[in-house]
Amino acid sequence: MCGEWDTRLKKKGKLPGIRAKFYAAIAMGMVLAGLSIAAVQSALPLLSGASREKVTRWEETYAWVYFFAFSLLALSFASLSTRKLIRRIEKMGETAEAIGRGDLTRRTGERSGDELGRLARHIDEMASRLEAAGDRERQAEAEKDALIAALSHDMRTPLSSLSGYLELAELRLKPLIRGESPDIGFLVQTDASVVEALRCIESARRKTGELKKHAEQLLDYTLLGKGEEQHDFTAFELETLLGQVLADFLAELENAGMRLERYTPAEAAGAKVRGNPALLARMLGNLIENAIRYGSAGGLLAVRVGREKNEIAIEIANRGEPIAQEDLPRVFERLYTGERSRGTSGGSRGLGLAIVREIALLHGGRTEVRSGARETCFTVLLPEDLSEA
Repeated sequence: MCGEWDTRLKKKGKLPGIRAKFYAAIAMGMVLAGLSIAAVQSALPLLSGASREKVTRWEETYAWVYFFAFSLLALSFASLSTRKLIRRIEKMGETAEAIGRGDLTRRTGERSGDELGRLARHIDEMASRLEAAGDRERQAEAEKDALIAALSHDMRTPLSSLSGYLELAELRLKPLIRGESPDIGFLVQTDASVVEALRCIESARRKTGELKKHAEQLLDYTLLGKGEEQHDFTAFELETLLGQVLADFLAELENAGMRLERYTPAEAAGAKVRGNPALLARMLGNLIENAIRYGSAGGLLAVRVGREKNEIAIEIANRGEPIAQEDLPRVFERLYTGERSRGTSGGSRGLGLAIVREIALLHGGRTEVRSGARETCFTVLLPEDLSEA
């Protein structure tokens, strides 16, 4: 056994660092404990005033006391000797916990050459690699958002032109259907084809409008994610803005066969919020559009405004098909459509509600949703502006 250990020492040249330090600490603790016991034994006759023979008999009778004292002193001295090592281990543990919580800037700072030093350097290298990977991921995400924003912006112009040309063609063909063309003979022969052409143009214009809307939503989402629209905040009455937004949807409500029901208690009337009116109008419009798309079967759009402590709550509710309970936690996620609960009608791409959440967060607010057999209700809570209160 000893020969094998000697061979290992010759190959390595020295004991492994951390083990050598622990062995040395234990040995030093035993040596110091032995010296302490020897000093007590030498001083005991003088301290007790008894003869040496009597002290020897005491020692033989109570030898276990020496053993207990020796063990306790050896452990105490060894503990003091390894205190620095324990602190190093604790520091590495704290650094590893911080890295696990997401603080990738933490480092151990160890520079020793023993096993603990090598382990600490491995931890630091791992944290550096994770930090670099996170930076690359954020850069890739930023580049992807920039690409989406650029494509969305570039798509809007040709789509607007295409929509304009289709609308112009529709305006030119409609007089033929109404019999306003001077060439009556040509009208009689081509009336069916003109009707079919108008139907195709109307469908193409509708689809072009949907594409344009999706491009605008992509652009809105990428810009909101970068926080590029946090300026132009002002204080205004939310009820006034809500009325303006609802006025733009009256025709859609009528076409969907839905009745509008508004309720604002007296204590919430005139309540103000601080924000960007254009962004908040877009947020409310997305919620109302979503309620019309999925709630037309219920025949009711309920819009309620309330005050909760220092927050203004806006509720947009409908009585359409409920959202499945497993879908509720994800309805505000980007690109999540909840197809199992609501279907895919209406050209939804899962950006409208994600934009709602981003705008609410941008204004220091939050979003909530509940859905059941009675109604589906989306709630936005925004901080009330009390600067003039």
